[in-house]
Amino acid sequence: MTRMYFASLFLTFCLAAGMPVRAANNSSFALRDGDRVMFYGDSITAQRFYTRFAEDFVVSRYPKLRISFFNAGVSGDTVEGGHAGDMETRVTRDVAPMHPSVVTIMLGMNDGHYTTEDEKNFRDYAVGYRKLIATLRAEVPGVRLLLICPSPYDEVAHPPAIEGYNSVMIRYGEFVAELGKEEKIPVVDFNHPMASAVARGMQIDRVVAGSLLPDRIHPSPAGHWILAAALTKGWNLDPVVSSASIDATTGAVGDQHNTAISDVHTTPEKVSWTELDQDLPLPLELNDPVAHFLFEASDLAAMNRQMLRVSDLTGSTYSLSIDGKKIGVFSREELNAGVNLALYSTPMEEQAKSIDWTSDDRSRISGARFSLLTEKEDDPTRQQAIEALDRLDRNMIDDEYKSAQPKPHVFELVRVGEQ
Repeated sequence: MTRMYFASLFLTFCLAAGMPVRAANNSSFALRDGDRVMFYGDSITAQRFYTRFAEDFVVSRYPKLRISFFNAGVSGDTVEGGHAGDMETRVTRDVAPMHPSVVTIMLGMNDGHYTTEDEKNFRDYAVGYRKLIATLRAEVPGVRLLLICPSPYDEVAHPPAIEGYNSVMIRYGEFVAELGKEEKIPVVDFNHPMASAVARGMQIDRVVAGSLLPDRIHPSPAGHWILAAALTKGWNLDPVVSSASIDATTGAVGDQHNTAISDVHTTPEKVSWTELDQDLPLPLELNDPVAHFLFEASDLAAMNRQMLRVSDLTGSTYSLSIDGKKIGVFSREELNAGVNLALYSTPMEEQAKSIDWTSDDRSRISGARFSLLTEKEDDPTRQQAIEALDRLDRNMIDDEYKSAQPKPHVFELVRVGEQ
């Protein structure tokens, strides 16, 4: 399937749903300027992928805010803790000193102990989860929590090694959802979006679908994009990067959502303009077929819409370039309906990749820092090394936001084919 197909497919979705409109400072977005977000969880969090991609989502979509992200995931962890310390140790050592304003909790996979005989395990999970929440609130006064229903144990793309174990994860997720209502804490579900993507993906490409949860438990990087989309949707992140509409005959500018259009020039053969979007599309590897698999199997493309609509064109086919780079060739009908530029390699998408390069580097620093914190307690130089890493991390956050700032781009739409 071609990118043009996906552009048309998700354009249809956008038009059917209606374009949301937000101001530059989206008051409904759950995160705030200055927030420090801590991801607390087990090995799925410790993979540092959905956390990194959530950072990509937020920094690319809200470059005028300053939000920092930190990871406290530990392999094998449960609500009671694990090999890196019990829960109280984890909270006082790993979380509280970072002074987070937001903490997400994603635990459950290990709490089921990989058996369906789970009554005692379930009771321990419920008691331990409540205790974890109380401890976080006591140690980090004023913290805003977000609970995440456990991601799935795959029994669709792989023959189950533990038949029925995802039912345990679903039960745990139902408990988390009820606990969120009880404690007035927002809840995001990781199980259903991932399981649904695997199930839909099996109808598209069974091999790729099987790669989303290759060991049934830990998502691949592609699978983590699905989790990041679910998380940021739960934060009410605006799914629209930008949208713009231009009349090719008059040069009149219509919709300008999250963008500014200027210097519009029109002739029968060409339409050109300058566009300054307030944010950026996601830094996806658009040459990778797996990205397009995700667009069809999950909600990822629906959370990444950079819409361009040009009406009243006289020719049948047009070539679009941005800053002199050819982006694609589109029919009059496609341009009239709208094209999702986030599904194409553009200068804006290339700029967004610099955000991901930095967030990737930050995730490596985070892993090194966490190892020093939890495994090098007797090393006399440990604190000095941690402080050096923290300084480097702060500088990298500065670089990340500098690279995310909006830049103007020159668009040219030139008639091709018959005259």
